[in-house]
Amino acid sequence: MSHKNFGMIIFFLIVFSFSVSACAAKNDVPARTVEMYYGALVNKDESRLLNLTCADWEVSALLEFDSFANVSTELVDFECQTVTEDNDNAKVQCSGFISASYGEEIREFSLGDNVFNVINEFGEWRMCGYE
Repeated sequence: MSHKNFGMIIFFLIVFSFSVSACAAKNDVPARTVEMYYGALVNKDESRLLNLTCADWEVSALLEFDSFANVSTELVDFECQTVTEDNDNAKVQCSGFISASYGEEIREFSLGDNVFNVINEFGEWRMCGYE
């Protein structure tokens, strides 16, 4: 086998592995649910936030929403991954933080300190608190 053919095989294996990784990340629905929940939180989209929240977590979600309502917020280096999934329950671990600007003061709220509970409620994965 020539070096050129060997190089092409290696190239295609690398491209294939990235493709499989990207598909796996997109199919990680519990993790994606937590990402969308916090996206809705920092974008001040209350209705979307509630659509991504289980019934038992709605009051807490609204309290969390209210705590960031009057400050400028953004997600920084934020991504999530499901660590366990069993039927209708999943545990999700995230990295990154919420950066909140209180006028001159900027505070960072870590999202990597918790394990998030995500449940399948009425056929939809929903954020349901954290441990």
